[in-house]
Amino acid sequence: MADIIEKEGKSVENALEKAANDLDVSKEDLVYEVLEETDRSFIGIGMGKRVKIRAMAKTPETVADTAKKTLAAILGHMGIEAVVEIKERLVMEDGIIHVFLDIIGDGTGLLIGKHGATLDAFQHLVNKITNRKFSGDCHIHVDTENYRKKREENLTQLAMRMSEKAKKTRKPVSLVPLSAKDRKTVHMALREDKDIQTKSTGNGLLKRVVIIPSRRSPSEPRN
Repeated sequence: MADIIEKEGKSVENALEKAANDLDVSKEDLVYEVLEETDRSFIGIGMGKRVKIRAMAKTPETVADTAKKTLAAILGHMGIEAVVEIKERLVMEDGIIHVFLDIIGDGTGLLIGKHGATLDAFQHLVNKITNRKFSGDCHIHVDTENYRKKREENLTQLAMRMSEKAKKTRKPVSLVPLSAKDRKTVHMALREDKDIQTKSTGNGLLKRVVIIPSRRSPSEPRN
């Protein structure tokens, strides 16, 4: 369990400096709440403003535990019987804390929704709530039944098949409307193929990926 301390200061900034010093972290790595804020600078008492805070160091563990409790609470309010487990927690080089949560449900797929729409909604909510507390420095990934990996594998296979069709027919091939994340999977799967190019078309959140064969013949050597 992370250390939780309470500190007083002349301002929130001052109290945070004291807490950061005691916890041996930077102020940016603190999670805190203001417990009390008073102004005693009225006539006769020159004590000035005093602020009391409760703080703890922001770590992958604190973020993961908060995200887990948040997701469990959301599911509970919806009457969904499921267990939330922390699959993995880590800090990437960009300084963003990534946490991977897994929902253990009844296996019916109801937690996933069409093309992962329900799962994405849970993930969006948990990220909004958790980032509000941790100043936008974390990314929570929510999965169930290993859906994310299966979806990525299926999209990659689809992209490969459709790229072969585009090269064979020498005509553009358009995929079904996809989310931004799914479109990225398709683009990444085909990024090394010099015989085709991909682009997204359409409006709104769901757009189509179009696979376009290059003008040169596939038999010609690549530059």
